[in-house]
Amino acid sequence: MQFELVHDANVCLAETPIWDRRNNCLYWTDMFEGEIFEYHPASGAERKWSTGKRIGSAVPSEDPGVLFAALEDGMYRLDKESGVLSLIVCPEPGNEKNCYNDTRIDSEGRIYTSSLAKSYTTPHYTPEETGAFYQIERDGTVKKLLDGVNQLNCMVWNLDNTKMWVADTYNKRLLEWDYDSARGAGGCRTALDFNGKQGTPDGMSVDTEGNLYICHWSGTISVWDKNLRWKADIPFPVEQVCACGFGGGDMRDFYVTTARYGYTREQLADRRGAGGIFMARSPIAGLPNHFLR
Repeated sequence: MQFELVHDANVCLAETPIWDRRNNCLYWTDMFEGEIFEYHPASGAERKWSTGKRIGSAVPSEDPGVLFAALEDGMYRLDKESGVLSLIVCPEPGNEKNCYNDTRIDSEGRIYTSSLAKSYTTPHYTPEETGAFYQIERDGTVKKLLDGVNQLNCMVWNLDNTKMWVADTYNKRLLEWDYDSARGAGGCRTALDFNGKQGTPDGMSVDTEGNLYICHWSGTISVWDKNLRWKADIPFPVEQVCACGFGGGDMRDFYVTTARYGYTREQLADRRGAGGIFMARSPIAGLPNHFLR
C-alpha cells in the first residue's frame, strides 16, 4: 500500500480512526487535548467536540446523534448537538491515579476498556503502577478480565468472532482471548511477541479475509493472516504509527493516525505529516467497527 498524507492535523497524538457509513465521515481523536473530530474526506470539512479531559477513544453510536467517549474518568455518551456528556459507568470509581485508554465495542454492544497510570507518559512512571482490563455489559455490569496492566491498546475480533485480539503495548505482545458472543471474553494467552522484531504495537484492524493489521511505533504496519502467520511488513512514512481503520464507500480506504510525541522542531522538519492522518487504497476491504448500542 502507498500511503499519502490526507489530513495534516498536526496534533501530538491522533488516535482511533473509525468510519461511519451513514454520513461518510471519519471520527478520530486528539488524545491529550481531549478532542473528538468528525472529518469528511470528500469535502475536507471537520466538526469538533472538546471534552476537557484526556480521551482514550471515540466511537459512533447506533443513535446517530450520540457518540461514545472513553474519557480519563469513565465511559460517556456525548450528545452531538449540545455537547453534553452523560456518564455510563466508571470501572474504577475513586481511583484518581489511573485513567482509561483505548476502548472498543463488540458485536453485542459490550464495552472493552483498559486503565493505566496517569504517570505512564511521564519520566516518573514505574512499571509497578498498573491498571486493569475490563468487560462492561450493556446493563453496566463490570467484569475485570486482567489485572497488572501497564498499557493495552485496541480490541479487534477475528472473522468468526471466536477470538479477541488486544495489543499489549508496554510488553510488545499481542494478547488473544477466547471469545463467545453470548458470554464475552474467556481465557487469555500471548499470541505474538514483537520484541526484537517490529517493536511496540498500538492500533489494529481486520479485513474481510481475516488478515490482521498492526500499527507499530517503528514506522511499520505488520500484516498477519487469520491464523496469525506473518504476511508482510508495510513501511510507513513516519515512525509513530498509532491506529488504523478501514473506510470509504467500498471500505478499501485504509486510514492511519500518527503522532509527533516527543519530537523537537528540528526532528519534525524531517517527519512531514507526523501527528496527521494518512490513507492508502487497500486491495482488500476492511471490516467495520461495532457501534455503541
